[in-house]
Amino acid sequence: MVTYTDIRGIWVPRWSLSDENRIFTYLDDEFNHIFLQVFALGEAYYPSVYAPSKRSSDVWLKEFLTEAHRRNIKVSAWINTHYSWGFAPYTKDERHPINSHPAWFLVDNSGRSMLDYDVEEIQRLGLEGYYLSPAHPGVQAYLFAIAHEIMEKYAFDGIHLDYVRYPGPRFKDEVSLRTKFTRVYYIDPEMSFNEEFDKQHYGIWGCDDLRDKWRSFAHEDLTAFIKRLNESVKQRYPSAIVSAAVKPNYVSAKNDFNQNWLSWLDCGYVDLVCLMAYTKHLKNYLTKTKNAVKDPQRVAFGLALYILNPETIQSQVQLVDDQPFGGVVYFSYDQLKENRAYLNALKNAIH
Repeated sequence: MVTYTDIRGIWVPRWSLSDENRIFTYLDDEFNHIFLQVFALGEAYYPSVYAPSKRSSDVWLKEFLTEAHRRNIKVSAWINTHYSWGFAPYTKDERHPINSHPAWFLVDNSGRSMLDYDVEEIQRLGLEGYYLSPAHPGVQAYLFAIAHEIMEKYAFDGIHLDYVRYPGPRFKDEVSLRTKFTRVYYIDPEMSFNEEFDKQHYGIWGCDDLRDKWRSFAHEDLTAFIKRLNESVKQRYPSAIVSAAVKPNYVSAKNDFNQNWLSWLDCGYVDLVCLMAYTKHLKNYLTKTKNAVKDPQRVAFGLALYILNPETIQSQVQLVDDQPFGGVVYFSYDQLKENRAYLNALKNAIH
């Protein structure tokens, strides 16, 4: 397991990649870890064999990694996993899963594909866009291929998993997950979870036990995927840092999004989690997280520059530093570039 603490990290989103090595000028050597977004919405920001490529050349990326390492900065390849398309009209590129594998996308609990939702419906549900099914074997193989392609081609220090979750409770009862459940328990949850049928065949306790198993099955399946991905990456790249950006409330993350990051962390399936604690009220998350995790040093707190002023950010950096956590990650580079006061907030916090 990789030990990596005292993190001063920053997320650099895909729309800022055009700054290339000029990014280091704005960071002013105050950061020791960059999460560089090179795969998002099913598109690669490097020449890819497996996905549509938004950039035909990777010279910029190789030069960026060389310069980062010259400055003793680690760089993780930030990839959006299950969130595969946003609100724009669907791409026509045949390599994108929307066109090549529409069956990979989640369906809702009534069996309707997300791809049949229009943008207004997606927005009304408060979703970012369209999600691949985390349980689908094809999706899992595709994400393995992307992760290995990135690590094989470039000198990244690790893989950073974002949107590695379900979009919400409405999207769980889908074919891949039901099939896996049936193979384990020989019961199709959609066909069998009928109250009268359950009581007659399994009894009250058996019925409750089955329902509990189905409720936990999605996050257990996603945890198994994280475990396999971690093992696969570490087998080839033992020093690689496998990290994930996660919902900050571990209870809600597990129950609402099937993202059981507390288990991922405590079982060693990821080296680091970055809590997206984008709030003015950070203290609550600090206390609850410290009491819940086995090793707080493997937890970094993501701080939201886009909604907080520099004074609040400086206060939050100090709050994290006063606790036994791994450090902080700024979201994001754009705001730092526009307002140097955010950089000074990091410098002025007492380490």
